[in-house]
Amino acid sequence: MNTSQINQRIDELEFKLQFQEDTIDSLNQALVSQQKDMLRMQEKLVLLGNQLESYRQQQPIQDGDRPPHY
Repeated sequence: MNTSQINQRIDELEFKLQFQEDTIDSLNQALVSQQKDMLRMQEKLVLLGNQLESYRQQQPIQDGDRPPHY
């Protein structure tokens, strides 16, 4: 291999490395965003669960009673 070929190969490797770094950064940003979304959804799910439990305690169904959708 001559010097020109080596320099060309180094340039190609540097280009590939930069592309990989950009891709990793982009994927990392997407992951962080998704994690934030999941945390918000989990918090909402807990709140909904608490609201449902509160509603159930206010509207107890006795043994012989059927819910209105039956």
